[in-house]
Amino acid sequence: PARPVPPPQPAAPPAPKIGGEAADHPQDLGSFHQWWLTEPSLDGGMVMNRVPPRGVAGADLMVIVPEPEDGDADVLLAGAQGRLVDAMLRAMGIAADRAYLASALPRHTPLADWGALAAGGLGAVMCHHIALVAPRRILVLGGNILPLFGNDLPKSDQPSRRFNHEGHSIPLLAAPDPAQMLARPRSKARLWRDWLEWTGH
Repeated sequence: PARPVPPPQPAAPPAPKIGGEAADHPQDLGSFHQWWLTEPSLDGGMVMNRVPPRGVAGADLMVIVPEPEDGDADVLLAGAQGRLVDAMLRAMGIAADRAYLASALPRHTPLADWGALAAGGLGAVMCHHIALVAPRRILVLGGNILPLFGNDLPKSDQPSRRFNHEGHSIPLLAAPDPAQMLARPRSKARLWRDWLEWTGH
C-alpha cells in the first residue's frame, strides 16, 4: 500500500513588521519616546535595556548613532562616545538644549543584522522619528544607518545630501560612528572639514 502523504507543514508566520503599521505610529514626540521603550516589535519582542532618545523638537541638529553605548541606562550616550559627541556639538556651536540625540536601535545590540533590520521596516520608524523631530539639520554617525533610509535618501558618495520624506527636505551629513572616531582620530578631522564646508563656515 502507498505510504500516507504527510500533510504539508504550515508556513511560518511572517515576522511582525518593525514598529507595526505606519498608521499606528505615535503622532507626537512625547508619545514616541514612550512607544520607543515599550513597543515589542522594535526589538524582536524584547523591551529590556532600552534607552530613550533625548532632545527637543525643532532642534538645530539631530544626531543619529547606530545604537546606545554599552552601559547606557536612562541616558543615551552616557559614556566615552557621548563625551565625544558633546565635544563635537560644542565645537559646532550647537547648544545642548538645541540638539537631539537618537539611536537607530533601542538598545545596545552588538553584531546587529542591519540588512534584516532594513528589510523589516526599521527605516520607516527612523523616517517617522525624524519627521516628528523636524530638525534643521541631520548628522548621521554610522555607515549602517544610511541604507535604512532606502529611497528617501539619494545614492551618493558625498558626505552631504538631503533627507526627503513626506514633504520634509532636510540637509544631512554622514560620518563614521562615534566608536570609529574614537579609534581613528583622523576621522574626527575629516568630519570637522566636512562640517565647515556643509555649514558654509
